[in-house]
Amino acid sequence: MEGVQSSKVAGCIRVGKWGKQSGGPQNEWSFALEKDHKLVKITIDHGELIYSLMFTTKCGGVLHNSNKFGGWNGGDTVSEVHFEGDEEITEVGGAIGNRGGNLVISLLSFKTNKRTYGPFGCATENVFSLPWHKGSLVGFYGLAGYYIDAIGVYLKAFENIIQVGTWGKTEPGSPQNVWSFQLEKNHHLKKITIDHGDLIYSLMFTTQCGSLTQTTETFGGWNGGDTVSEIIFERDEEITGICGTSALSRGSVAGLPIISSISFTTNKKTHGPFGNVRGTPFPVSWDVGSFVGFYGLAGYYIDNIGVYLKACK
Repeated sequence: MEGVQSSKVAGCIRVGKWGKQSGGPQNEWSFALEKDHKLVKITIDHGELIYSLMFTTKCGGVLHNSNKFGGWNGGDTVSEVHFEGDEEITEVGGAIGNRGGNLVISLLSFKTNKRTYGPFGCATENVFSLPWHKGSLVGFYGLAGYYIDAIGVYLKAFENIIQVGTWGKTEPGSPQNVWSFQLEKNHHLKKITIDHGDLIYSLMFTTQCGSLTQTTETFGGWNGGDTVSEIIFERDEEITGICGTSALSRGSVAGLPIISSISFTTNKKTHGPFGNVRGTPFPVSWDVGSFVGFYGLAGYYIDNIGVYLKACK
């Protein structure tokens, strides 16, 4: 459970990080649950930002504390989050701030299958959230010095694939509103077709395997947008993150929670944003080799979106 230079954990999916994107080896931190260990406590030193984090696990009645990550400076308040025996974290949220021209984590909250803890720290407009399904949290990683500069999570799928998200509409939809796209074995994502305007109206995906191409149905688009854009991916190009915003629809069908904008980041470039960047942002990234597909709800528009991820080999 010590801080290590390499933040990759075998068999796990690394999602994030949010905040500062690069630092020296001395600033890298990583906490991963060991076999048969249960996370029982998180200690957060905070004030106008997150100063430090420390994790306590339990195995066979014995408590184990990680290093304290960050905290070269101290905060105003030290809070402890205690988890019950059958309690599991199912979502991490927070905000990114700025201290002396450097990005830092200014706020954190932890949602479990029982309640929400926090927020701790101070809110900004630069927020992030990461819910997941069909998998579990197995650790955190990031950068730290005087403060917690960046944070990401380690997730492990219950089977082969974990669902990360969704962002946008939070209420469950009817079966006819559910959409899902997964890459088949040996298929490469060749193209995404986006119908957009003040929001994202529809998405369509084209894959290629050898000389064979396959195109999905159009997801969403019961109403049409102003512009249809196509992203053409190179053969060795892969999606490593998305950044979007969620808001309420406007115009003739107003007041519906929707995806108002989206961009796709690959190992080569960023495509977008498409739509209108307004509302609540949802930036999320992952390692090359993890992407499997997208899913969500759609009707007149793309109501929400999530990502299928798998562990890198």
